[in-house]
Amino acid sequence: MRALRQRPDAYSQHTSMLPIYIVGFLDLLGVSMILPLIGPHVRDMGASSTVVGALGSVYGALQLFSSPIVGKWSDVTGRRLSLIVCMFFTAFGYSLIGFASSIAVIVAARVILGIFKHSLNISKSFIADTVPPSEQSSVLGTYNSFSSIGFIVGPTLGGHIAELPGGFFLMANLAGVIFLLNAVIVWILLPTAQRPTRATLQRLDSVLSPKKLISDEINFNPKRFFQSMRKIKWNQLWDMFAIRFLLGFSIIVFRSNLNIMLQSRFNISPRHNGYLTSYSGVVSTVAGFLVGSLTKLYKNEPRLFLSMSVFQVFILFMLGLSQSFIAFVIFFGALSLATSVMRVVGTRLMLLRGAQEGSGILLGLSQSFMSIARMISPFISGILMEINVSIPAFLGAGATVLASILIFLYPQDKRPGLKVKKS
Repeated sequence: MRALRQRPDAYSQHTSMLPIYIVGFLDLLGVSMILPLIGPHVRDMGASSTVVGALGSVYGALQLFSSPIVGKWSDVTGRRLSLIVCMFFTAFGYSLIGFASSIAVIVAARVILGIFKHSLNISKSFIADTVPPSEQSSVLGTYNSFSSIGFIVGPTLGGHIAELPGGFFLMANLAGVIFLLNAVIVWILLPTAQRPTRATLQRLDSVLSPKKLISDEINFNPKRFFQSMRKIKWNQLWDMFAIRFLLGFSIIVFRSNLNIMLQSRFNISPRHNGYLTSYSGVVSTVAGFLVGSLTKLYKNEPRLFLSMSVFQVFILFMLGLSQSFIAFVIFFGALSLATSVMRVVGTRLMLLRGAQEGSGILLGLSQSFMSIARMISPFISGILMEINVSIPAFLGAGATVLASILIFLYPQDKRPGLKVKKS
């Protein structure tokens, strides 16, 4: 360990980054084991879909506004200490959910998690602080791969444990133990990183933004958001951000209370619920490798983007109409494929619309809009599910229709190289 502290260059080797890779794996393993089970568990305690949705939106709001505070705090105190503190409170929050005998206690636990569940973002900041810029993309790619494996394994493991007697209690406390283990790994194996420079923080935005994982975290900075809002040429780029928001909202509003919908429509067990979530993760991972081939096949990324958005409209309608679980599984896999392709292609097209020096602003602002969508979508979805559990799928399809119309009317390759206004 002392040798690692004396030789920062050692972190250029993947073997020396193994502890942070393990931390990423365990982080999403713990989250994905328990997160799909919380909504149905709260429903079983007597809460309505609206209450479950409101609980998700409150958590999202806390994440939205605590993210910049915790991020700034980690800049001052160091990534190692901030990781340990956040993981300790995350462990406490998940364990508290397991012991909760009332909805009020679960609300309190989610408040704690909303404030402190920022370990993935801080871990990526640690990588940006310690890894040379030339190697960051490779190291972050490996980190994301380890995290993705955790996201694939977790739901299946959690679903099986949840079916045991007292399964939810066991699952919540196991998630807590995993985060305590993560804190121990950070304490013993991770060195204290140097305080990041302004250049490092700017590099962090540009390198990490395209690699944002689906997780239980939001990365949002209000100050940076409003600064970016003033710099963007909205008369030239408004359609691009509207498309990104509509496509993101369409998926989030459908998936935010998905497990409650599956339980209501198909009466599936937690085990099958876990299988479905893991299956979605596998399809998304495979789709990431197919994007290049699809792009070559189409020979036109804007056309591929439009095709996938139209395809998503069809898929969401069919998910809302599906009467059998088998049909739902097939269309759900297709949705994972379409969203993965559009996420990659959409990011590329967005970067074509702005100058190279403005890529960080474009990506950061796009993520900010997605963070806002993640905050409001659970509550909207919960209210709609009081009427019919399939309505969020149809609302998602409607939002995608609007996005498809904008893509058709404003082709995303027509104005490459547009400059953002200089501050």
